[in-house]
Amino acid sequence: MDTLLMERMTWKEIEGAMEGGYDSVLIFAASVEQHGPALPEFTDTAIGYAEAEDLARRLNNTLVAPVIRPGLSRHHMCFPGSLTLRPEVFRGIVEDYIAAYVRHGFRTIILSSSHGGNFGALEEVAREQGENYPQTCIVTGVSLDELDNLLIEMDRREGQPEGTCGGHACDWETSLMMMLDEDYVRRDRLQKGYVGALAGELLERFFRDGVQSISEIGVIGDPTRASAEKGRRYFEIYQARQEKAIREKLEAWHAAHPSAE
Repeated sequence: MDTLLMERMTWKEIEGAMEGGYDSVLIFAASVEQHGPALPEFTDTAIGYAEAEDLARRLNNTLVAPVIRPGLSRHHMCFPGSLTLRPEVFRGIVEDYIAAYVRHGFRTIILSSSHGGNFGALEEVAREQGENYPQTCIVTGVSLDELDNLLIEMDRREGQPEGTCGGHACDWETSLMMMLDEDYVRRDRLQKGYVGALAGELLERFFRDGVQSISEIGVIGDPTRASAEKGRRYFEIYQARQEKAIREKLEAWHAAHPSAE
């Protein structure tokens, strides 16, 4: 099919896809929030759509739900334009997505995120809704810890200082945005932010007091040497890791629920 994005399909096209075996739906949660001086506030949303459609093609028989945004971004609210949802509102939206797709007959629902602040809530919703819909396979992608470790691995692969891919408006996200569209990035405004380990008390402060308490410009990492070529490498590494994690969870779920076959 030309697109796997359900919001760009007619209901007849979605019906036809489901009759043809598309029984899985991928729900991505993103955000609308500051991404430093050089990236637009819809960065996570743009990246989310790219990751979701690519991942759906890798997994086969999978359609993509409209990307959810805004998300859980309280720690970015110190910067103008950022939006955040109350945790109960965010969870309610995800739960309503799941309820709708279960009603339509999708047998597998995959939750993932292009914004770090959403990971924990999605994992909680997946566990709870899995109990509500025991005949529906509901799983998540990689964990936030796995993503953090992967960013360290990406720095090592590129031979750059640890923390260059710091996780926010960094080399990683900036390179991905360059890969999607060079015009997304204000190159003359690229600046180095906080570069270093974000753990322990510093991580607690990050979420408690906001990003600005760590980085005055809202950047965690160093985007000054980002490139579209790096973006393509980062994208392939992350997407392959996402696919592996999801396939393992799907296999484990089906092994534990033989009656759902």
